[in-house]
Parts: sequence; C-alpha cells; structure tokens
Amino acid sequence: MSAASHLAPPLTAESDGDGGQRGLFRTAWDFSFRMALRYIKNSYKDDPFRTFLEVCLIGFIIWYMTKQKYNIGNNEIELSEKEIDELVDDWRPEPLVPELTDFERETLDKAALLDGPNGIKVRLASGNGKSLLNFASYNFLGFIDNPEFEKRAVETLRKYGVGSCGPPGFYGTLDVHMELEKHLAAFVGHSAAILYSQAFTTILSVIPCFSKRGDIIVADEAVNFSLQQAIALSRSKVYWYKHNDMADLERVLKDVNKQLTGRRGKNALPRKFIVTEGLFHNTGDISPLKDLVDLKHRYKFRIILDESLSFGVLGKRGAGLTDHFNVDPHEVDLLIGALSYAIGASGGFCCADKDLVEHQRLSGLGYCFSASMPGILAVAASDAIRALESNPEGHFVSMRENASLLQTLLRRIPGLQVEGALESPLMHIRLTPETLVRMKRSGGAWTKTDIDRVLAELVEEAQKDGVFLTRAMYVDEHERLLPNSSIRVCVSCAHTRKDIEKCAHAIKNAVSRVTSKKR
Repeated sequence: MSAASHLAPPLTAESDGDGGQRGLFRTAWDFSFRMALRYIKNSYKDDPFRTFLEVCLIGFIIWYMTKQKYNIGNNEIELSEKEIDELVDDWRPEPLVPELTDFERETLDKAALLDGPNGIKVRLASGNGKSLLNFASYNFLGFIDNPEFEKRAVETLRKYGVGSCGPPGFYGTLDVHMELEKHLAAFVGHSAAILYSQAFTTILSVIPCFSKRGDIIVADEAVNFSLQQAIALSRSKVYWYKHNDMADLERVLKDVNKQLTGRRGKNALPRKFIVTEGLFHNTGDISPLKDLVDLKHRYKFRIILDESLSFGVLGKRGAGLTDHFNVDPHEVDLLIGALSYAIGASGGFCCADKDLVEHQRLSGLGYCFSASMPGILAVAASDAIRALESNPEGHFVSMRENASLLQTLLRRIPGLQVEGALESPLMHIRLTPETLVRMKRSGGAWTKTDIDRVLAELVEEAQKDGVFLTRAMYVDEHERLLPNSSIRVCVSCAHTRKDIEKCAHAIKNAVSRVTSKKR
C-alpha cells in the first residue's frame, strides 16, 4: 500500500450520499433546462407575433414595477390645533332627511295618539278621557276588537311564541302557515296561494318577480303608492291609462301591440301585464273587472289585480272583486291581497296557478329574505275567514247599509264633495272648489298646504263632537299623480245607525264652523 493511500480520507456512507444527491439534482436541472429550451424553440417557431406580444408584456411589467409610485403622504398639509378646531366648529353635516316645513311640524305635533286599544271606540292620549267614534281605521268587519279572536290569539301565543325567527324557505314555516295558504286558495277559488309577512312587501315582491326589464306594464294612473313602487322596481316599460277609463285602456293596449308588430330578437315577445286595484285606496272606486277580462283576452295581456282593500269587503262572500262581479278567479293571473285591512291581522298573500306560486317561493324577495308571519297572526286571519264563511250576511249587509247611509247623508251637506263607490266602506270627502273660493277673502289661489290646513281643522272640529277622523296622507314628492287633499272616512259593520248619523252630524257641524271663517 502506498503512502498516498494512507493520506487520503476514507470514503464514508455520508459523503457518498451527499454526492449522490448533488448528482441527482444536477441531472434533474439539466433535464428541466433542456425541456424548457425545447418548448421555447418549438413554441416560438414560425410565430413572431407571440414573441413580440410577450416581449411587450415583460417590458410593461418591468416598467410598472420600477416606476415611481404615488405617495399620498407627500401631499399632507400640516394643520395646527387651532386650525383643526376652527374647521370642526365650521363643519355642518347635511341632514339625513329634509327639514320639516311649518305645516309638517304642526301636523306632527298634533298627531293623534291613542290611549288604549284600537276599535270602534277609541280614546286619545291628549283628550279628557272621552271616547270617540272611530271612523279612521280599516276595521271594516269589526274584527280588531273581537273578544273571540283575542282568546284564540292568547292560546296561539302560548303554543307558537311571538315570531318564527326565520324565512319560510328555511325554518320559518309553521303548520298554521300552510293551513292558511290552503284556506285562502279555497276561499278565493284559485289554484294555490302563498303567504308574505307584510302587505306592502307582497306587492313589491310579486310584480318584480314576473315582470322584468323589457316586459310591458299597462297600469291605472290612480294606483296606490305600493303598486307605483313595485312597478318602478320591475324596470319594465310602463304605460299609464286614465283612471277606470276602459276606452283609454283599449287605446293604450292597441298602441302597445302595434309597436310590437314586426319586432324581432330577444324581446320580440315580452310579457305584458295590466295592473290595477280592486278597490282603489286613493279614490274609493271599484275596477270594472269584466271589461278588464274582455280586454285581456282580446289583446293577449295578463292581469295583476291588487285586492288589498277589496278582499273581505266586496262580493257576496267577501272574496273580493271576482266574487263581486261573479268572474272566475282564474281569469286573474296574479291576485294580490292583504290581511291587514278588513281581516284585521297582518301580512299579505298572492293567489295564482300552482306553477306561479312555486316560482315565487324561489324568486319572491319578500318571501325568501323576510321572516315569516308570526303564528298568532296566521291563526287570527284563519279565524276571520271562517267567521266570514259561517255568517257572511251578518257582516256584509250591515257594512254596506252603513256605507250607503253615510254617503247619502254626507252628500246632503252643502259645500262637501264625496268620492267613492256606493258599495265601498271607504270614501274620501273634501270641500268643493266653490266653497274654497268663497272662503278666500283675498281672492288668491289656494295652495295644497292651505287646503290641508283647512281639512286638519275639520278633523279637529269633528273630534269636539265625538268623531275621530283622519286626513289622507301621501308622500307628495314620490307620488306619480298626487291625489287631491281629502279626509278618508272608513265605515264598519260594527257601527250602529246612530253612530252613522252622529258622524254625519259632526262632519256637517265641522264644515259649517270651518267654512264660516274667512282666510
């Protein structure tokens, strides 16, 4: 053995393993490099545009990464403590809502506050404890203070609690909800029904659920505020026809179909709807349903009917406008109703074919994203409908007799104008233009605020004689066609003939006292 062999370090397993790892890494690197080089050569072969594009992208990335960045700190202005305090003292935030006018502040300060439950007779917190006959609430059938309903409500409250705490599509549906939906569909005479927790959101959900951008809506110009908002939310093309004018409606329908003739493309066949109310909230009029159905078939439209006020009021059974005119409910494609007026509960519903109802369970915003109706209100609505089914004449005959009697007595009052159908328990009263002219000492024109102030005086004078009334309130700047100022009068079947006569006498005295003052 040579001396060199003694001097060389022995090869260990550890050093042999390190060399093997380095060799394996070098081999992998060489292989990857050759593969990448081969890919680049093959990819850019006969493709100069790709080479140019990627060179430009690489150049842009390099430029963007190396360019000078904007530093907001370089533009800061140093302020002293005194300057900061002065700026804070001078700053005045914009109000979240517009400032109230003098009349709006006066109306708010004089707003009636009930002391105790609502009903046929009420007490005002600002009064002397004297009861007033209530002609201001929508208690058409006298269900609000029904003792039997109150007893059932307490039992339901102990069983189901206060609220469902969830939307219907998750865990908010109770057995009483499903029973009420079946009960409503059977009572109206339609295929199916769906419940909503709020009457206002029912309309806001149903119309946008079916009428979309590019579709067509032809609506009565006197529809209520909720229908106006629902139509706006649908983003559909909207046409308006004169209030309850079927000749004007037919003219609009002809024009719409004429515009669609020859149209091609995506919106060649848009959905077309006629939107109206059964009993108009702003006028007390009734829609001519038979004429609407005839025009619907003649011009190939669908009908969306808001029966919020007419449900429980019109018809032999109280089933609404279809019952009033003896029209098949299936002729109305989407029948919307409210349970918060005559029924005395809360929430709303939509009756339609089963497919249209099931579509709302997936696309109706008020159904999908709102907590369902409390069980206590669903039971109250079911009890009210059963009461109508068991004794319809006991409610409707007296209600319509009271409404007809009050309208007859009010129309005899000089200087008073009454608006509303004879069958309607809701009516609007206002001073005639001739009366207003005589009251104006200066001879100038009346503003809406002037007329509202006179009507507010009428309401106050009627309260002195024991009758509670209210002015019809509107969101003036958001109404498409602002109704004329009026006092809204609501008649109930629970009112006696003596109550009706007392109301008419109080209004007559109020008109006499107010109109005798010069302005």
